[in-house]
Amino acid sequence: MCMHHDHEADECKDGATKEMLSKRRLIQTLAAGGVLTASAPALSGCVTNPETGSKQFLGMIGESQLNQMAAQSWAETKQKQKLSTDPRYLTRLKNIGGRISRGANRAGQSWDYAVFDSDTKNAFVLPGNRVGFYKGMMDFAETDDQIAAVMGHEVGHVAGRHAQERVNQQMAGQLGLTLGGMLGASQLSKKCKTLADRREQQLCYRKAQRNSQLLNAALGMGFTLGVVLPFSRKHESQSDLLGAKYMHHAGYDTMQSVKLWEKMAENNTNRQPEFMSTHPDPSRRARDLHNYIKYQESLGSQGWQNIRMPKA
Repeated sequence: MCMHHDHEADECKDGATKEMLSKRRLIQTLAAGGVLTASAPALSGCVTNPETGSKQFLGMIGESQLNQMAAQSWAETKQKQKLSTDPRYLTRLKNIGGRISRGANRAGQSWDYAVFDSDTKNAFVLPGNRVGFYKGMMDFAETDDQIAAVMGHEVGHVAGRHAQERVNQQMAGQLGLTLGGMLGASQLSKKCKTLADRREQQLCYRKAQRNSQLLNAALGMGFTLGVVLPFSRKHESQSDLLGAKYMHHAGYDTMQSVKLWEKMAENNTNRQPEFMSTHPDPSRRARDLHNYIKYQESLGSQGWQNIRMPKA
């Protein structure tokens, strides 16, 4: 079973969904292929996000560039994928989205909502406040409060500037991997230059090339498992908590977010290990949300101001 964003269980997606999600990956990773460029001064662009309290590196690609790419992807997605013709779905989504945007102090911004006519249990957000839900997700949710939990999560990604942070992270990571690979290749082939016998030198270079390829693969895997995936799970967790905060301010029952993820866990028994996933385990998400909600409630009038939790 799939839910938010480019979920790892591909069997949950139809062809059109896969195509749309691949475009979202393109938005997130274009820079890694060298399509975008950044000036040297931009490399120091580190700021603190007021919603999450986390420091973010955002200096290699700006929000306006990302929005332009997202606008094109959004338009193409709505052309190629069938939109729901039942006005009840879109009206319901807009009403919930409006309440959540007010709860997030973003009612003055322009939001674009779409409901796709698919049984896929998924929802997503693109830069520029473009929110897409599938009918399957809205049918899976038992109440408006549970849809609000998903909507709050998506708005949390916007407030957390997660798409921009991920692109910048991937750009910087790709640059580091490239430089590391070049340095490694240089060191591995260094001794080959000292060999006098041409045949031995050629064999040495071939061996160095194979080892260099193995090194690049190891560096790439280490970056993925050690940086990219944990970073993605952190974003998902932040968005869950921000979503609950926005639900509270919008007047929704925040505990319905816990029930939604408990239901997701029951319907998602074939997950791969969490360390290999872009998303936290659904059971963990339900537990973290429950703890966060109870902690905020314990603070009384001082609660629901941020997503910080006391250190264990």
